[in-house]
Amino acid sequence: MIPAPRKMSPLDRNLVKRAVKLALDDLKANHSQDFLSSRALQIRSYAPDLAKTISGLILSSSDLDFQGECLSLLGLQSQEVGSESLENCIKERIVSVIAMNDTKPHNSQQMGPFLFEELEDPVQDLEFQENDFSPLDLDF
Repeated sequence: MIPAPRKMSPLDRNLVKRAVKLALDDLKANHSQDFLSSRALQIRSYAPDLAKTISGLILSSSDLDFQGECLSLLGLQSQEVGSESLENCIKERIVSVIAMNDTKPHNSQQMGPFLFEELEDPVQDLEFQENDFSPLDLDF
């Protein structure tokens, strides 16, 4: 005879929820490419060509300051950069941005993250501008 399942306490239920959430977060973090939508997979298929084009533009520039700034934004040192390593770095960035944006609802009004820097919260910036005041508004 199978014993009747015991009733879970709220603490047990909370622990199970947290364990499942952590397991799912870990699965998504380590295997995010396996959970992409068909739209993201289609967009991702263009990443190698785009990365090759961008790396070609960077490496073909005669402006060493421009090259250095681009490599710096990608977290690379100019000594360690070859065409293939630059391409791979750019492709990884593109693919990661596609994966991050794929988790958002498609009707979201938020802008996606840039490849080279994180955006500040546009809503927070708008609120700051609305509350901005002139020094002439101050009473002395």
